[in-house]
Amino acid sequence: MSPKTLKKLLVTNDDGIEAEGLKVLVDSLSKVADVYVLAPDSNCSAVSSKITMGKNLHFYKCGEKSYSCSGMPADCVISAVTSPLFPFKFDAVFSGINSGPNMGTDIIYSGTCAAARQAVIMGIPGISVSMESEFLDYARTGFNYRPLADFCARNLDKLISLCDGDVFVSLNSTSADEYKEALFASACRRDYGDQVVFTENDGKTMTGFCDSKGIRVSGNADSDYNIARSGKIAVSLVYAEPVLKTISDKADFLF
Repeated sequence: MSPKTLKKLLVTNDDGIEAEGLKVLVDSLSKVADVYVLAPDSNCSAVSSKITMGKNLHFYKCGEKSYSCSGMPADCVISAVTSPLFPFKFDAVFSGINSGPNMGTDIIYSGTCAAARQAVIMGIPGISVSMESEFLDYARTGFNYRPLADFCARNLDKLISLCDGDVFVSLNSTSADEYKEALFASACRRDYGDQVVFTENDGKTMTGFCDSKGIRVSGNADSDYNIARSGKIAVSLVYAEPVLKTISDKADFLF
């Protein structure tokens, strides 16, 4: 393939510029595309679609085609698309590979998914890529990123085509040495049992710590959770814009 015909891809994440998952994804995609990087300079997990307002963003050149940013994942996409850093139009944005799943309810909070969502909102195909450890749940080790990264490279055109202007693509898998099947998935529901544990300090102030009672997962057989846990790649199509429930009844509000 001639270099002139290579698709231009932006790769970002929420784990930070030094994350191994990002480096492996960049390496695989670089074999089939012209890849550029703009990622947070530190871990920004679970920041959702937060953007930086009221203060400057700072950028650092990390390589010929790579920059870090002091902002959030969504900031990275906005900056890459609208600033002079990259004076051309991207064909797609890839976000990941995240060290941890982003399934079902996770999508609301995920910075990884937020970057892909922001891309679609700005008219560019967005693909988020997330992996659960071989030790499951949110283990900090046990990630073999290469097979999932290679899947993205081999299926680049297909993944981009799935972003029809309304949705971004969210991939989830459990770490494995190989994958033999990818299936379209519905969304599971993940209940983390979130709670804030308070400690009194001096009678006037309290300290709160966000804690979890443990994860409970529910969903259909074709849910992203069940597909990923079965050793396959779960492919979810997620609306970038909020989807509102349509009400046909007249609202009898009091005034």
